[in-house]
Amino acid sequence: MPRTPSILVFCALLSACSTDLDINADYKNITVVEGLLNMRDSLQFIRINKGFLGAGDALVYAQVQDSNEWNADAFDYRQVVRRRNGQVLGTFPLRDTILNDREPGTFYSPDQRLYYFKDDFLDSIALNTGNGSIYYKLHLDDESEYSVELGIKGESISATTSVVSNFEFQSADQFVTVPINLINGGDYGAFELNWTSGPNSKRYVVDYRFNYSEVRNGVEGERKSFTRRIATVVKRTTSNSEAMSATLEGRRFFEEVASAVTADASVQQRKFYGIDFIVSVANDEFHTFLTLTEPVSGIIEDRPTYSNVNNGYGILGSRYVREIIGKRLGPTSLNELADGDITGSLIFCSTFPEDQVGSHFCP
Repeated sequence: MPRTPSILVFCALLSACSTDLDINADYKNITVVEGLLNMRDSLQFIRINKGFLGAGDALVYAQVQDSNEWNADAFDYRQVVRRRNGQVLGTFPLRDTILNDREPGTFYSPDQRLYYFKDDFLDSIALNTGNGSIYYKLHLDDESEYSVELGIKGESISATTSVVSNFEFQSADQFVTVPINLINGGDYGAFELNWTSGPNSKRYVVDYRFNYSEVRNGVEGERKSFTRRIATVVKRTTSNSEAMSATLEGRRFFEEVASAVTADASVQQRKFYGIDFIVSVANDEFHTFLTLTEPVSGIIEDRPTYSNVNNGYGILGSRYVREIIGKRLGPTSLNELADGDITGSLIFCSTFPEDQVGSHFCP
């Protein structure tokens, strides 16, 4: 062991060798801002927390509300400002409220403090549902940007986001009376959902929800459902009218039904109540955040932490959700659901009279 004496001499020259390592720096204000604006919500909620570090177990600090939240007297100001082309069109105070339904976990519960604002902007939009148009109120301006602006203990913190707006489904796809066909010429086919992108959008996440009920002893139980992801589609251009689509593969669909619906000998019949499509949209800021926080699947392990909060951390973005409710299966697809090799044992029938094929209409 020829190198041991050299190490001992080096330690002696430094007066002592210690295994203690102090990882705690001097105290610094760290503000974390998180918010996802939605133009169809009348109230917009923002979470404002503070970072913490101390000697001891960080999980213990996480359970202390005061370690995570700023006191009221820490704020010099807190507001949201709406600007269009740099011009201020509105300023809205961020008010606080206490929610008491936070589930137990790593952080303190059940109480948590959130902040909210309400814009004076009010418009409406007509969405074609396939059964006529429904008018929805819009509470944010998609032609403006919204900035959270905070003054905390003499420091200025801010974050700005655009607002995701509405998009349009292809007319045939949004009509519930136009069925989904997942069987093609005796083999499995596919259904393609088509839409045109809307303003300020970047990422579209497409899910489907399968709705059904179970009958036991002649009594129909409560509605059930399960949801599965179809695809995530990202805009390739900056156009507000880019053609986009997602494909539901037939075999995959029936396999997912068979996997999600629990076999139960006590079930006499399962009633099929249609398929809903849910499209969730993220703007560019939120898309970037999601991209950098997704699980790593390649050889690159280190990625930068994304934040669009100036002088702080977190994400301020926007989202939008639109649904098609109650799409039905076409006759051949219903035959496959009721009698096919994959799902035939689950004894499904259709609740839509116009879909009646033989014994597949629920009595």
